[in-house]
Amino acid sequence: MRRILYFRVAGKEVHLPKLIGAFVLFAALLMFIKASATMFDSWDNLKAVNDCLSRAEGEEPFFSTCQGLAKGALDVFVRPGQTTLTNRQFWSALLGPIAAILFWLAALFVGYLFYKSGELVVPIEETIRDVSAPRPKKAGRFASKK
Repeated sequence: MRRILYFRVAGKEVHLPKLIGAFVLFAALLMFIKASATMFDSWDNLKAVNDCLSRAEGEEPFFSTCQGLAKGALDVFVRPGQTTLTNRQFWSALLGPIAAILFWLAALFVGYLFYKSGELVVPIEETIRDVSAPRPKKAGRFASKK
């Protein structure tokens, strides 16, 4: 025989998980928008630094300006004589903001789960099996003889 038990995480009278979920949703949405803006800003800064490096062509007065721009905007050190950013420098400057977007997207999902926790029902299946009484063991060939 099988039974299915339904467990409700919260009820209609319990509003605290929904309130927490609303706050998490709102904060995560704001941070998701900020992370998106930071990612697009990083992309524009990468293009500006590459453009500056290609114009400077290693000349000292212009190159130090480009080096300061790369360090300040992207937190990337540009070596002397470098005319473009390497792939490693490019992706190290861009993957941080992309990871922040994915993190806040996951936080949005968690906030949504908390917000909908009043309607969350977890079904659990229970199986009941009739078990007969154990049979007495017969004396086998290794049984002790008295």
